[in-house]
Amino acid sequence: MQLRERKPKVEPLDKVKGGKIAKAKKATKVTKVTKGSAKSEALKAASVDASAAPATSLDLLPSITLLNQDSEPVNVLELAKKAHLLVIFVYPRANTSGCTRQAKGFRDEYEELKKLGATVVGLSADSPKAQTKFKEKQSLQYDLLCDPNRELIGALGSKKKGNGTTRSDFIVVDGVVKEARVGVKPEQSYEGVLQKLQDA
Repeated sequence: MQLRERKPKVEPLDKVKGGKIAKAKKATKVTKVTKGSAKSEALKAASVDASAAPATSLDLLPSITLLNQDSEPVNVLELAKKAHLLVIFVYPRANTSGCTRQAKGFRDEYEELKKLGATVVGLSADSPKAQTKFKEKQSLQYDLLCDPNRELIGALGSKKKGNGTTRSDFIVVDGVVKEARVGVKPEQSYEGVLQKLQDA
C-alpha cells in the first residue's frame, strides 16, 4: 500500500535525513532505545530488540514491548505487522484537555478508520492505571500503550527535552512507518490521519 502526499504540512518519510524523522525544517534526533528500570514484574518483561531497528533508520518500527492499559505486554512491531495498517497517535498526558480531544476524535472516527482497515492505538508515558481511567472515562474502543521511559516515543521523534512529549501521529504499514507528523494539534491529528487514509 502506498500513501500519496496530500499537504505540505504532512511529514512523510521522504523528509527523513540521515535516518532521523524531520520535524518541520529541523530534524529531530532519534533517541537510542534502552531498557528502563521496572517497578513490577510486568514492566520488567518489557524488552527491546535493537536489531529490528537499524541505528540509522526508523523506516521499520523498533521491536519494543510496552504494557497496555491492562498491564498486558504488547510488542509494537509484532502488532504492526499483524494489523497490516496501524495508526499510532502520541499524546502528552491522559485526561488533559488537548489529549482528551485528540483521543475522542479517534474514538468518534474509529468505525470509519476500521472500515479503511486501520488498527488504532494511543501512546503516552502514562501508567496502566492512568490509561485505564482515561480509556474508561472517554469510552475509547482502542488500546492505550504505556511508555514511561519514553523509549518508543523517543525513537519516533516525539520526545521533548526533559520529560515532555510532543503530540504526534504515525501511519505504519506492515511494520514500516509510512507517514510521520510530529507537532500536531488535537483536531489535526485524527482529521489528518482519516483524510490521508481516505485519499490513499
